[in-house]
Amino acid sequence: MSITVSHVPPAKDCARSPRTGDPVPGDLHLGDPVSLGAALITGRKVAPDATLLLIQDHREAMAMFDAHDEQTDPVERAAIIRRLLRALRRHMEIEEQIFYPEAARATGRDDLTGHGRHEHDEARGIMARIDTVLARGEAADQAMGELRRAIDHHVKDEEEELFPIVRNSGLDLYALGRRLAARKVALLYRTTDGRVPGIAYEDLERRMTDRMNEARRLLVIGLRDMHAATRLGDEMLKVQLPRLNTLPQMTARLEAHRKDKAAQQSRIEHILDALGEDRPALKDMMMAATGDLATRLNAARGDEVVRNGVTMFGMAHYEVAWYESLVVLAAEAGETEAARLLAECLAEERAMAAWVGENLRGLLLSHLDALVSGVKDAG
Repeated sequence: MSITVSHVPPAKDCARSPRTGDPVPGDLHLGDPVSLGAALITGRKVAPDATLLLIQDHREAMAMFDAHDEQTDPVERAAIIRRLLRALRRHMEIEEQIFYPEAARATGRDDLTGHGRHEHDEARGIMARIDTVLARGEAADQAMGELRRAIDHHVKDEEEELFPIVRNSGLDLYALGRRLAARKVALLYRTTDGRVPGIAYEDLERRMTDRMNEARRLLVIGLRDMHAATRLGDEMLKVQLPRLNTLPQMTARLEAHRKDKAAQQSRIEHILDALGEDRPALKDMMMAATGDLATRLNAARGDEVVRNGVTMFGMAHYEVAWYESLVVLAAEAGETEAARLLAECLAEERAMAAWVGENLRGLLLSHLDALVSGVKDAG
């Protein structure tokens, strides 16, 4: 295995968050990437200095705090919080099980590692409150502010006091870093009964590469299916629009959503092209024909608006679930640009699902009024 040693740059060399001034992940100039995921995504083999691996965890956590603060969608904010809490718990576990005992033995400073454990316990208490708030479907802004201040303080204590002492102790930080990295990935495979498998550092690249390859395979399949489903949705909208002359509010929203569909098709095509994968032309044609036929069959019925309203509601939530899954797969495959583009599609479908949910009752009542008034082509 070829080994590349990373180094810590002066703070002025680090790119920083425009809002907080904190160094941001990916711009730390640490030589090779220190976080395991980044190392494997780039295909580089790294012997991580234990303190640098933990510092990278700190930066990634603070970046997630930033992302939470800047996000306005409550569903996205909750998703960011859950990712952050999982990351913090993994980080605390590898510190307490591996780093703190070794650091205490090497430095004789049980007081510093004991202080770190105490700060972890304080953070866990706040995190438990956040779990409770999220379970009730409520916003966790106040508790998140408390957690950020607690983690900020903990990071400062470790990076300014503990880590410099550990670096000067003679402890083999690269051997320790290998143990931390192996444990960190092993925690991803924790079983439902709480057991964590033992994984050697040498197995990490193979396991994570296999995981990324499988995520990529599933991503491509999902993209092709979603491309075809988007064609289906567009054909259904195209047939519906001319028949909704008595429902201008619905017509305007569906016309806007057709533009969303076109943008989604373009994004998916861009991702497939970037991955070197073909587009599903035959499936697209079949789905488009299916959508056209289904909508025209509904048009022959007196309950067209009812049926199509239910279909729109179901399709929007179906596509939300699909895009949620594709975002996860893209991230697991290391395809960050694909994940970003798919998140844009997800936001559009969430907006459409919310609109249909809020307006379906009013649209059906308007349709009933039109039918009672004898307006031609109310459906």
